[in-house]
Amino acid sequence: MQEERMAVLKMVDEGKITVDEATKLLEGLRVTGDGRQFEEKFKEFAGDMREFCKDAVCKINEATKKAEPKVKEFAKNVVSKTAEVADNISQSLNEKIKSMDEEPCCDENNPCTCDEEKPADNGPRPEKEEKKSK
Repeated sequence: MQEERMAVLKMVDEGKITVDEATKLLEGLRVTGDGRQFEEKFKEFAGDMREFCKDAVCKINEATKKAEPKVKEFAKNVVSKTAEVADNISQSLNEKIKSMDEEPCCDENNPCTCDEEKPADNGPRPEKEEKKSK
């Protein structure tokens, strides 16, 4: 401790720090109120913090272990519901496609073209638009 004080006084003598700065440094070096030095108190504080952190990690691990089954169940439900929705959409689309295939492509106003190659679907069929407008 004496060496640190001498170093502070030397810095003042060399003009590296002011007297006010030296006073603050010397106050920081002096013994604390209960007779222990700052370094000892800091070590005690560091030990307390180490114990606090260990305790916090244990509690976090416990909470994680408790939450894990609930999170897994939630994820399982999300996957199940998503699959259910996808199945419903697929079924609905298949029914719509099937009903479109079953609709007659010809009637008394449209000659039959069933034997011809079907063009790519580029939107609503003209005969349906005509039926809607009637």
